[in-house]
Formats: sequence, structure tokens, C-alpha cells
Amino acid sequence: MFTWIHGLPTWLDFIIITGTAVLIACAGIWFAHPYVLKVFGPEPGKNDTVTMVLTVGGVFYGLLLGLIAAATYQTADMAQGLVADEAAAVGTLYREVSAYPEPQRSVLQQDLIAYTDNMLNVCFPALREGEEPMGGTALVNRFQGHLLDFEPRTKSEEIVHAATIDQFARFDQDRRHRINATAGGIPDVLWGVILVGGLINLVLLCLFSLSRGAHLLLGGLFAFFLGAMIFLIAALDYPFRGDLTVSPEPFESMYVNVMGRQ
Repeated sequence: MFTWIHGLPTWLDFIIITGTAVLIACAGIWFAHPYVLKVFGPEPGKNDTVTMVLTVGGVFYGLLLGLIAAATYQTADMAQGLVADEAAAVGTLYREVSAYPEPQRSVLQQDLIAYTDNMLNVCFPALREGEEPMGGTALVNRFQGHLLDFEPRTKSEEIVHAATIDQFARFDQDRRHRINATAGGIPDVLWGVILVGGLINLVLLCLFSLSRGAHLLLGGLFAFFLGAMIFLIAALDYPFRGDLTVSPEPFESMYVNVMGRQ
């Protein structure tokens, strides 16, 4: 639902979401203020009633926001870990194929370099736009074909070849996990609950009987905090998109330190 924010700068997303929440709260307070006493009657006790309802609803809504925020952060952190695992697997493969005789060694190493180039220059930029390029699959298939074409001639080559095939299987598994993580996101129905719950809390906030200035100040601060929480969840949702995206740094480090490329 909030995927559109990943196409904008993070600071602009923050201003739009928090500003919208504050605007709704202040507009509601301004226009509802004259009618509050007519609906709820005079004091005493009116604010106590609204406070009770807002407290009960706010507890459940705050718990929902907290759990979702924690889950989205955990998902983003896990996605970064998957990228690190995949980069480490590629680096290990590169070191293992260096034990192959020529010309297989150079062919397999060039396949891995091409895959890493594709990850850094094609895959990650495309993922930030919400796309999943297919070129990486072709490169993996090419490496697999070259790997399986090799026929060991000595016992040591058999040992190295078997270990490399096992490592390739681990790399392919890590890659599958990373690809699956790019498709995750909060369901629209859950976003609907978040937005409806936030709107209900803002409506309840408008029903307090305070001086208009104090009411606008307190309501604006509450709405700003609410908007900031929604922004945090939206920004961390789909961790491979937007500015707050998973970093390709593990691949960059492996590309330089293991493959010796610049």
C-alpha cells in the first residue's frame, strides 16, 4: 500500500506522512471544537470518559504498532544477513575454484566475477526500484554448466571438485532465500487496520474539551508521533526498495578483498 514512498527521498516521505497526520488532527480539532460540548454535554466528567476510551484503544493500537515496527525491523535485518551470506558464499566459491587447473580456473572465476558485477551494477539498482532482474539466474546457470563439465583427473581434483559442488549448493540456497526476501511486505489488509486505527485515535483526540490553543498543540504532537511510527513501518517495509535499503556492502567488500577487483 505504501510502496509509492520508496520512489521519493526519505526526508520527503517523513514530511508527507507526519505532515498529513498533523494536518488531519489539527483540522479535526479546529472544526470539532465548537460541537464537542453540544454532543457530550457540559463538564464534569466528559474528558474522563474520552480519556478512558482513548486509553483502552490506544493500548491495543500502540501494541499493534510496536509489534509491526519490531517485525519490519527484524525483516530488514534478516534481509541484510541474507545478502551477507550470499556474498560470503560467492567469495568461498571463488577461493575454491582457484584450486582448479587451467583453463577451468579462469573460466569459473570469470563467471563468479560476472555474477558479482551483475549484483552490484544491475541487481541492486533494480531491486531499489521494486524489480527483480533475471540476468543473475542466467549467470548462475552458466557457472553451473562450466562446473559440471569439469572432469577430475586426480584424487586431489576429485576432493576439490566435490567440495566446490557442495559450496555451490549452499550458494544457490542462500541466493534463493535472498530472492524470496525481496518479495515480502506487509499485507494491504494489515495496512488498512493501521490506518483505520490511527484515524480512530485522532478522532478521539478531537473530542477532548480544552482551550483551542492547548488542544491544537497536544493534538499536533500526538499526531506527529503517530505519523512518525507509520513512516518508520512504511520505510522498513520491503527492505530492498528505496533509500533505507539493504546495503550491497558485503558484495563490494568481497569483490575487492577476495576477487581483487576495483
